Amino acid sequence: MDNRKDKRFTERNTVFIKSTSETAEALYGHGINAHTHDLSLSGARICTPHYFPVGSVVRIVIDLERTHQSIKVDGEVKWTKKSEEDDDLFESGVEFLHSISQTLLSLIKHLYAEKNGGGIPTAVSH
Repeated sequence: MDNRKDKRFTERNTVFIKSTSETAEALYGHGINAHTHDLSLSGARICTPHYFPVGSVVRIVIDLERTHQSIKVDGEVKWTKKSEEDDDLFESGVEFLHSISQTLLSLIKHLYAEKNGGGIPTAVSH
């Protein structure tokens, strides 16, 4: 049984990700290109060539392909594992730390508006 708070949407979106710690920035530079494997209102599974440790806070820019919007959000890495599909990649589960309501609104519009025919939900879980 899946205990997730929010519905996951499998979709590939371009991501720019960087650690918020100075130590990691020294290792990875100013950030790296990655992509989403799936996306929800509360987080994403991100495929990246770099390992991000559990508990680290990352700054993410996601280019939402379908709605042509970009969102910027910080997130906490909840898990990381080697990708089963590509040996050169890691998959990281990132829980969004929403600080801007516009980010949440952009995600709602992107994930729920008309694509699924169900419209935008009337309630959002926190």
